[in-house]
Amino acid sequence: MEDRKELVVGGYRFDRLSDASEAALEIEKATYFEQRISGRSPENMLAIYDKVLDERIFVTPVGWEYLKFLQARLKEEGIDADRIRPIPLYHTFRFPKVDEQENKGVARERIHPSTKKKMTAADKMRISVITNVILVLLVAVLFIITLNGENANALNYRKAIQNQYAAWEQELTEREKAVKEKEQELQIEDDKEAATTSEAAEDTPDGA
Repeated sequence: MEDRKELVVGGYRFDRLSDASEAALEIEKATYFEQRISGRSPENMLAIYDKVLDERIFVTPVGWEYLKFLQARLKEEGIDADRIRPIPLYHTFRFPKVDEQENKGVARERIHPSTKKKMTAADKMRISVITNVILVLLVAVLFIITLNGENANALNYRKAIQNQYAAWEQELTEREKAVKEKEQELQIEDDKEAATTSEAAEDTPDGA
């Protein structure tokens, strides 16, 4: 049986160890993003926030708390509330109705197990060996998929998140560069216009 302490993460008690592990992983993800967005402009922070939502980086209440923290920070930085997207919750918060549960119980009672032919000891041994071999193969396949998979998980999440953020950071850097070049062009045009106006004023005779 799973240790109940292992199911508690960030003040939440999860029903499954896999969900608790995902929540613990999201704490590390939040720390990683917090280190990377520190000092960013509000517009870049908003772009990163949108990317995080699009990629579904956070899917547990622990991650949603960090997203709420980002929302508050974006508002403090002057981003209009209408531009801050709400946090999507890809879950259904509703327990089955009592009558639905009762109907399911009645349906199960109506299903009677069919009589089966008794298996010999040799048949049981053969099935056991085959089952164990299949389980070993499945574990090996899942381990390979976990190591090489694109989705972040307990083994490769750091590499996946770093690669993902590197692509975002390159995109944001290119955007900042384009904005600075545009600002420089506008500044040069303003300087030329000011110089032309100054020259025209000097060429105008006094008293004209």
